[in-house]
Amino acid sequence: MPANEVQTMRRIVTMALFLALICGPALGHGGQYKGPGDAGGPAGGSGGNAGPPTNPAGAGSPGPGAPSSGGASGGPVTSGGGRGGNKPTTGPEVLEADGGYERWEFWWENNKDQFLNLKNRLVNVTSVSGSSGQLSGKGRAGDARSTRRATDLTIVNEVIPALTGLLKSEDNRDILDSAVLALGRVARAEQADQVIQSAQPMLAHKELSVQTAATLSIGVLGSPKAINILTELMVNSSKGQQLVGGSDVQWLVRAFAALSLGLINDPSSVSQLVDIIQNTADAEKDIKVCAIVALGLMDNASLNEAYEFLLAKLEDRKLDSIIKSYIPTALAKMGGAKKTEAVAKLLEVFKNKDTDNVVRQSCAIALGLLARLDQADVVEALTDYISEGKDVQTRHFSFMALADIGKRDKDQEQEHQDAHLALRELFGRELSKPDIKTNRSWAAMAAAIYAKEVKSAVPMLAPMLEKAYEKESDKSFKSAYAVALGLLNHTPAAKQILEDFTAEKDEEFRGYTAVALGFMNYKEAGDSLRNLCQSKTIAPTFRLQIATALGLMADAEAVHVLVESLKSAQTLGVSSAVAKALGLIGDQSAIEPLKQIAQDKSVQVITRAFACVALGIVCEKTELPWNARISQDNNYRGRVPAIDEILDIL
Repeated sequence: MPANEVQTMRRIVTMALFLALICGPALGHGGQYKGPGDAGGPAGGSGGNAGPPTNPAGAGSPGPGAPSSGGASGGPVTSGGGRGGNKPTTGPEVLEADGGYERWEFWWENNKDQFLNLKNRLVNVTSVSGSSGQLSGKGRAGDARSTRRATDLTIVNEVIPALTGLLKSEDNRDILDSAVLALGRVARAEQADQVIQSAQPMLAHKELSVQTAATLSIGVLGSPKAINILTELMVNSSKGQQLVGGSDVQWLVRAFAALSLGLINDPSSVSQLVDIIQNTADAEKDIKVCAIVALGLMDNASLNEAYEFLLAKLEDRKLDSIIKSYIPTALAKMGGAKKTEAVAKLLEVFKNKDTDNVVRQSCAIALGLLARLDQADVVEALTDYISEGKDVQTRHFSFMALADIGKRDKDQEQEHQDAHLALRELFGRELSKPDIKTNRSWAAMAAAIYAKEVKSAVPMLAPMLEKAYEKESDKSFKSAYAVALGLLNHTPAAKQILEDFTAEKDEEFRGYTAVALGFMNYKEAGDSLRNLCQSKTIAPTFRLQIATALGLMADAEAVHVLVESLKSAQTLGVSSAVAKALGLIGDQSAIEPLKQIAQDKSVQVITRAFACVALGIVCEKTELPWNARISQDNNYRGRVPAIDEILDIL
């Protein structure tokens, strides 16, 4: 596309997302950046940083790159914000996605948590501070200090009392929905009674965002003690109606209750979830989809029933295609299932010419999770689709599926040398001389994910990626090569990437090069990254990428300046990005200032709410964010608002 057309498209997308921000449905619980500025919805074009992420106040659009919740027609849907008058009893119509979702950036933003895994970087790591005095006004240049994860003692004695105190003393819905979800994220099993006692009254709150946050909170808590509450909400029983204040349980609360049962993973819930899927009308997509996703999150003794049920549903020609698209990935993620039988059925559906594209896309993802490299029929089908398939998204997912299949075979590499060589040649060919131009970025990501595990492939693929990076002029493709080089820790390319980061003006490109430098732990970039992190003029999404890079470097010296930035933030986008950034860095030194902000009534409400969000992320009990299991290997083309909002929560 000519440069002038690209710029025109960027302006169109920016305006479209701005309009979405001021006109769209309100969301709750904090939102996150899920893709580039042009991947965010029906007007997806090329490039740009279009708008801020969403936030506890519900800024309408889920931010650049995030699927926006809401209906295709019939007015706004208050999926989390609860400000929109009459709400539907079933989920709204599914929005159509288009070209923006086919870019590599959108896949990356939905799957990156597994590669970042920043909390693990806080164990026994020392940060080289560079110019810490410049940032904080304390210490001297060259000081280094260890980054630290929050301890259980700190969480029990400081964080949980602060969050429960806010739930008792505050009445603002932004603070309540942020605090109650944070409470579920940070609490351990020993605090289950305390969390349920604090969250249950929130189910009857007048605002839907508080109801849904409370529902998710007791699911994220992960305690079997919450099963009865969640089941009553899911089935809209008389007890469930009493819990929400006497009326019908809203469709989004029911959907989140189903999903929460999956997070708890108790065998007694399997039959209840199967019953919901079987006996709920397809018009109530959100509830059925969340029940399917819930089964995929489970690993317990009752899953054979769910496995057989979902496998049969995959053959149901009357089942709505969007709902069906969640079955392959649920089968693939489900613990204890008969994987061999699933592969055969998934391959059959994948190759069937009558299969809907959105279902075929999910089959590609699922085959990547389940198949072995020595299953030649699967590898051949995915490879053939890359060269001959008509659906662009399926082609792209096929690249990632082959990377997943190949990387799992690392211990059998000697037995399957020819198959590994064929994979490397495929990735290399599509990097240098692709059959289709857009294959380049997907081949780059697939090559890196594969070679990151199969180390013998690095000497072949890393230099090819470096050469492709040096020759590339398209910023999106060049960004993909940079991230791929970062994943492989290919430090010979770091100097050039830093030079490009410094020289370029495109913030989206610079953001991804920063992440690449973070993966490489390239300390020479530290000063530049820290200086930008405290800048008041950069876009929120760029700030988040910079903070991600600092988090990858375990650089705790950015904590002070980010806390100060949160205190002085004047926009929703900056508040959201800073909250996420503090969570990404994850140092417990952020806890006390975040508590102070959250409890300070002189600070604006939205800033206090984001302080609660940040506390939840910093102190989260799981290695990855609670919703990473849902976001990872999810077919984001099969969109329903309930899942959209789950993926959008910070």
